[in-house]
Amino acid sequence: MYVNSVQKLFVYLGYYGNGCARQAVRSIEQLTRPTVAGEFCTKFFSTCTALLSIPIAGVLFVPSAACYALGALAGRGRFEQIGPEDQILFWPELPIKIMSLNACFQDPWSPLTGGVVPPFDPALGAAHRIDAIVERIVRESPTFFLGQEFDSIGAQDRCIALLQREGYQYFLRDLGANDPIRNGSGLFIASKVPLRDVQFTAYPAEDREGFAKWANQGALSFKIGNLRIVNVHLNYGEENQAARIRQLTCYVLPQLSQGPGVVFGDLNFDTTRLGLNGLVNALENRVTCTDEGKHLLRGKSRVGCTECEEKIDGLIYDPEQVEIAELHLTEMGELSDHYATVARVRIRC
Repeated sequence: MYVNSVQKLFVYLGYYGNGCARQAVRSIEQLTRPTVAGEFCTKFFSTCTALLSIPIAGVLFVPSAACYALGALAGRGRFEQIGPEDQILFWPELPIKIMSLNACFQDPWSPLTGGVVPPFDPALGAAHRIDAIVERIVRESPTFFLGQEFDSIGAQDRCIALLQREGYQYFLRDLGANDPIRNGSGLFIASKVPLRDVQFTAYPAEDREGFAKWANQGALSFKIGNLRIVNVHLNYGEENQAARIRQLTCYVLPQLSQGPGVVFGDLNFDTTRLGLNGLVNALENRVTCTDEGKHLLRGKSRVGCTECEEKIDGLIYDPEQVEIAELHLTEMGELSDHYATVARVRIRC
């Protein structure tokens, strides 16, 4: 399950080797945004950057791809667990506070997929969008933070460094090191306490559709005491509903039948369409995602838009075993297309 040092070295070499490719895409994306007054200098700079980055990216593509392939050959691990070796067992304050967010750290694709600037661009007065998101996490101060779409290794690194200053010592991230094209699940966990009984349940290729065929998606979980906490991101795309249902019913929800547990994450559909057989989604009928950023940043037409009030995130649990003592959603504005879910959870006696 976990990467070795050789895998990690090759993954980082491939990631940094692809730096010019990411910059080229960022520059081209900026050129395709709607033009507003006073942006001539920005457009000119983006044009120059793209012209410089594209040929360098072409030269570095083969060695970068080779590094990813060598990393996959060096071992079958994909996750990295970070934290002190001398882990001290202790029980956090009850009920346990958990925060979940699809952060849209798909560098450089986030303007297209989420209508937000790339993770290292400025946002809301912060030097980087990452910094502003970490500030929101610190403000809530959950015991556990569960992230989706933490695809960028650079964004993972900066998020970890910033959170370590705020008392978070334990981290679990997907480096995608077992895949020759480094397509991971994008799942990420930050914790103030040690993570125990970590498990990853992969969605088989036959239960993934579209580009998700090439992404090693699944459900990442751990336990605190007797409570299992599951972090998920289901298949994207309106046309891939059947794949999402299979992922949820065959690989995610069965984990709640093994004892007290909660599922957080981006389900990519409204579960009112699906019977949960005694389980409850506390976010049903609540808006959790918006395309407002795509209208503002990318000029997406508002005519006929049905994605500005999406009800697609989840907090699923068995009400006979688990109690949600507190729950609120926080709109993230320019930081993410998804709202943050914050809940206090405890096992029923």
